[in-house]
Amino acid sequence: MSTGIQPAANRSTHFLFDHKVFTVEGCRFILSKGNDEPVMCMKLGKLDVEVPIEKLCTEFGIQPKSFDGQLLTMAAKGLQYVREIRPGDTIPNELIDGTASWRVDDRHYNVARGRLTVQLVTWLTGGETVVSSPEQLEQLVEDPNIKARVHEAFRMIANRLALSGDPDEELGLRIDMLAKELSYIEALRERAQTLHTIRQGLETAHRIYKAERIVKEEIVRMQTLSLPPITDLEARFAQVDAQTGEILAMLKKFDQNISYIREMRDDLHQSLLPWDEVLDGWKSVVVEKSPQLEALMKRTYHFLAKRYSQATQWRLANRPAPR
Repeated sequence: MSTGIQPAANRSTHFLFDHKVFTVEGCRFILSKGNDEPVMCMKLGKLDVEVPIEKLCTEFGIQPKSFDGQLLTMAAKGLQYVREIRPGDTIPNELIDGTASWRVDDRHYNVARGRLTVQLVTWLTGGETVVSSPEQLEQLVEDPNIKARVHEAFRMIANRLALSGDPDEELGLRIDMLAKELSYIEALRERAQTLHTIRQGLETAHRIYKAERIVKEEIVRMQTLSLPPITDLEARFAQVDAQTGEILAMLKKFDQNISYIREMRDDLHQSLLPWDEVLDGWKSVVVEKSPQLEALMKRTYHFLAKRYSQATQWRLANRPAPR
């Protein structure tokens, strides 16, 4: 039975389908574990069935240009940003207005704001201020002496950019927007750093199982497979830092640089999302000889071999920011 026509505002922001197939028990959209193809899962009796999204229109007589057809296209794209979509769920923000559909903590915003503050002071003094500690970066934002220098930098940058009106207000809004966008990069950076938990766990496991040749060889293989993608992620974070490290250039071509940050945010998020399959296991397991560790290593070996074989061509996300 059709759900009927929904209000336009809701249908533009939510997966509100008309066709009755989307009311079947267990209906949801995921990436197939077999080949990462977007599929719709549902229950037919006692069976769990997967239907590729691209075949749903022909299988159930849905016109590709109908609203349901457009929502199916949106669902396939949405799985780049979320692990699962169910009928009635909100369409990921990335597909609506470019903002992120996931949240960050206040500390990520504070770190991003601190980095921008360092850039402002560095630009003003012509020296190099190196602060890497998140705690120090957070403290910088509230330091009265730093605030005075930032105010002076605002005045000079406003003159360079020929801003009218209140330069403090205008630049303050831009800095705040940049900090909000970069806070997602900081959250992803923190997430990427936890991948070293896997590397450290494998190193410990290699020592524990050194007398068991087959297990030891599999661990070495996992160490080999895991290094390139983690190194690649670190290189991409370094690239974002380099491209967003010049505060005047960032503020001068503000809209273009916001778009660049969002593009890299999505790229990094999509690269990190699959690691959830094994990361939580390594964060909670006790690395000692046990059936639990061996089961986790087996799952990790399968994950790495499937996604990161040596045949994979590693590439940096070479997207220079507008200057």
